[in-house]
Amino acid sequence: MLEYEGLLLHQPGSPEITKIIAGLEATLNPSAKAEISLDFGVVDEPAPAPPAPSAPSAAPVTAPLDVVEPGLIATEKTQRPEMPLRNVTAAAAAPTVQDANESLARFLVQYRMASRQDTDAALARVRAINAKLQAEPETQGLVAGLLHELIKGGLETEPLLTAILDRTKFAYVPLEYYDVDRQIVKMLPESLTLGRRVLPFDIVSRTLFVAIDNPFDNNAKTVVQQSVDYHVQWYFANPATIDHILRECYRLK
Repeated sequence: MLEYEGLLLHQPGSPEITKIIAGLEATLNPSAKAEISLDFGVVDEPAPAPPAPSAPSAAPVTAPLDVVEPGLIATEKTQRPEMPLRNVTAAAAAPTVQDANESLARFLVQYRMASRQDTDAALARVRAINAKLQAEPETQGLVAGLLHELIKGGLETEPLLTAILDRTKFAYVPLEYYDVDRQIVKMLPESLTLGRRVLPFDIVSRTLFVAIDNPFDNNAKTVVQQSVDYHVQWYFANPATIDHILRECYRLK
């Protein structure tokens, strides 16, 4: 304090030194007033603290349907619960396939990643392809995905995927650089891999790495977690790459 007061004698009215002295005095004597008058000048009173936030309203705020939680990275929801695993059947994986595509369609249109006309046309093709597969359960086939149909319809891949990642902050994996083991892919039943476009591609320690091209398919994520004795790490991937790898693994046309 004495050193700074000595400096202030040589630099009368210096705001920097005056503030330092005020800070020192406030530290030594917290009960001192914020505004301190000295023979050499006046210290401005510090800005008042921001007001405390008001109490939240009693009515809960409902998030819009198209808000996606960051569920493609490992979270508590993706950690394997300490409970008996349940058998996964095609019936368990079947619900909400169409709902997941519709949720993704609303998301793309809402954030202007694709036009409503293109999205509706791609969604109609997806429904037609998947309805045909359901009508012929004895035929092995890969369900259609909305993003894949949009890209096949002419939408540019990189801008579309970049926009989705920028908006959702999902983890992304470039599967085209992976040598995916067919045995890892077939750790999950076909009702998930072919029926939900879910692709397990690697295992590290007790963690199974899984790629998906529809991050809105929460039902598929739940069923995958219940079907394996691993923690699950989720990634978003290029739908064309997922399509190519699954067709190669199952020898589909």
